[in-house]
Amino acid sequence: MNSVFPEDPKLPHPERSILTIYTGPEHYSFSLYDPEETGSYVYRKLIVKNRSDAFSGFKEFFFDRAFLSLPFRKVWIMNRTTNFTFVPDSIYKDEYKADFNHFLFSDNQGEIMTDFVSSAGIAILYQLPEAVSRFMLRSFSKPELIHYSKPLITYFLKSSENVNSRRMVINLQENGLDIFCFSRNAFLMGNYFLCKNISEALYYILFAWKQLQMNQLDDCLHILGNAGYREELIDRLALYLQQIRFPEISPEIYFSGIETDRIPFELKALAVCES
Repeated sequence: MNSVFPEDPKLPHPERSILTIYTGPEHYSFSLYDPEETGSYVYRKLIVKNRSDAFSGFKEFFFDRAFLSLPFRKVWIMNRTTNFTFVPDSIYKDEYKADFNHFLFSDNQGEIMTDFVSSAGIAILYQLPEAVSRFMLRSFSKPELIHYSKPLITYFLKSSENVNSRRMVINLQENGLDIFCFSRNAFLMGNYFLCKNISEALYYILFAWKQLQMNQLDDCLHILGNAGYREELIDRLALYLQQIRFPEISPEIYFSGIETDRIPFELKALAVCES
């Protein structure tokens, strides 16, 4: 399948394939795979001339590629927005939703979206530009909109079922990092922190570790993603923490035989957890 995406619109089995559009403020990317075909997973990052207007670049690409309108088995729209928060779904009830939304997003910078993570018992609230949500809902057949943190939380909760120690997951991004923490099969906290250098990253990680009173000998730190200071960060963290891990998703049939290093972990987790 690698040879037919995205250049050749003649996909062999679009009715079996799963398309994911990964939106972001500065870039968009795509993944496509057939869960029944070995090594079919393909990932492409869209290169745009103006990173401050990546959405316009995506729309141009969409109208130039007829294959994006094929009747896929499923279409995911995964949204990377750092303006998000978690609310226990036990208290996020209809009669209180308007109050929560007004309090958390008084700046009104986009449409308020809700994504539930049933295994964690939480609702993810985030803002998505209205132009983006309307275009996606109009352009694809029954797309499912999802926040990027959902597959990460779902994956690590699922893999925590037989783990006794607590875990902190660091997802390094271009201009910041995500921190997600778990205790066995419970989700403790999650947040995004804006940072551009190793000093800021170290501060946020070690401060969160201390606040949660995690054990430096037994509890695990998992590092995902890439940043220019990644290797130095690992060396510095090793001075304080004993259990540092670099998780990788075991090859599913569609990952078999392909390089997955440059595919964002949340995309791979989505494929494993939601196919």
